[in-house]
Amino acid sequence: MVLQWDNEIGPILISSYPESLKITNNLLTQIYGSHRGVSSSLEPGFSSLTLKNNKVVSFFSGLGEKHIEVENYIVALLLRRDERINNYREILNKIAANILSNIENDEYKNLIPQLYQDLTSV
Repeated sequence: MVLQWDNEIGPILISSYPESLKITNNLLTQIYGSHRGVSSSLEPGFSSLTLKNNKVVSFFSGLGEKHIEVENYIVALLLRRDERINNYREILNKIAANILSNIENDEYKNLIPQLYQDLTSV
């Protein structure tokens, strides 16, 4: 999933795949909060969450001078509870780079199905 933060609205789901995925506003807020909530860091980086039924590993593009490609975006993978987060960091790095470098021209929408297929090899 791809999300962005809006200071007036809060989290905005930009894209999710598969499209049948049920994403709540609460989950989006938790994901964003895992990057910005406690430390208020502006730097890009990874984060993870362990939830009741799932795990999430995500990459934040950063804010300000140190952002990567575009500011204030998060690319996240929703995992099963039994999956190991560390197994997904490398592929998430590739996925995030592809999505973030194509977010402004909307080309990322065409890339997401193939990037999703790449996850099956993990």
